[in-house]
Amino acid sequence: MFREKARPYFISMLALCGLTVTAAAGAQSLKTGDIAVLASYYEIRGSDCLALRAPRVTITLQPRLGTASIVQTRGQSGETGRCAYKTVPVAQLVYQANQAGSDSLAWEVKYQNKTVGTRRYSATLGIAPAP
Repeated sequence: MFREKARPYFISMLALCGLTVTAAAGAQSLKTGDIAVLASYYEIRGSDCLALRAPRVTITLQPRLGTASIVQTRGQSGETGRCAYKTVPVAQLVYQANQAGSDSLAWEVKYQNKTVGTRRYSATLGIAPAP
């Protein structure tokens, strides 16, 4: 039922690393100059597959070695369930790696669905020098 109401989905830039769905940080490796979509969020009302506005994403801890921003765009819902492949407004967390080292950031996602409420996430990124 939760998956039908609000389905955040995550896009990992590397096959072996990704973000976790809990508040604990996942690890991801990038190279200096890389731009990565760390997370994408959308919300669908499950009873009639109505695409709601994208959840409000706020960066609560800015990264030190790169820049993070929130981008509003349009995308498609996940490939499973009754509301599969529906066009939805999406909020994406985008990170650009500027310096080598270990970087961390945190953000919160506020959903319209009050039972889902606000969720908090964080990530730790390993940034290698560009070749």
